[in-house]
Amino acid sequence: MPESGTSPKLVLVEELRDYYEQIENIQEDAQELTAPLDDTQFNWRPSAKHWSISECLAHLNVVDRLDLPLLAEEIERGRAAGLTGSGPFRYGFIGRWFVGFMDAPPKFRISSPELYLPPAGRLKDKVVPEFLSIHDRMLELVKKANGLDLVRIKVPSPVGPFKLSLGQRFALLAAHDRRHLWQAWQVRKHRDFPV
Repeated sequence: MPESGTSPKLVLVEELRDYYEQIENIQEDAQELTAPLDDTQFNWRPSAKHWSISECLAHLNVVDRLDLPLLAEEIERGRAAGLTGSGPFRYGFIGRWFVGFMDAPPKFRISSPELYLPPAGRLKDKVVPEFLSIHDRMLELVKKANGLDLVRIKVPSPVGPFKLSLGQRFALLAAHDRRHLWQAWQVRKHRDFPV
């Protein structure tokens, strides 16, 4: 248990400390992106084929809300099975490639599975607090994963038969979040964005 006033990330293994910092940075980036916006700006779309800032964040809320229970379950299962480790952890090529592929800026545009499609027209004071709350939960799960073998524990996907290691699932969540925050920033920087 960290001493009072000590950051919880200081007791984490290096890889988890990195994920913790990435998630904190994602929270800060989302707040910086959305703080000055009203609901009209938050829901403005550059075109019918492009998402609004609201939809980018709501998409992350949908995806992350579905992923977190799977992470929590496998963390508990791994702990119960005694799957411990301190790293450094090594991951396979396909998992590393997939995480890199999902990071910002996007290399290719891909369609989201229907399960992950965001609702349109959501208010900023609903979407942003939900985003921050989900990411607070993500930070808790990073802390709970400390001491576990981040390679041997596998986490299923809500939309397919494949599994990724626990460490790579944290990396994928952060990469995917950065991808859609980058997309949201492009909306805000668009020449026709309402001011």
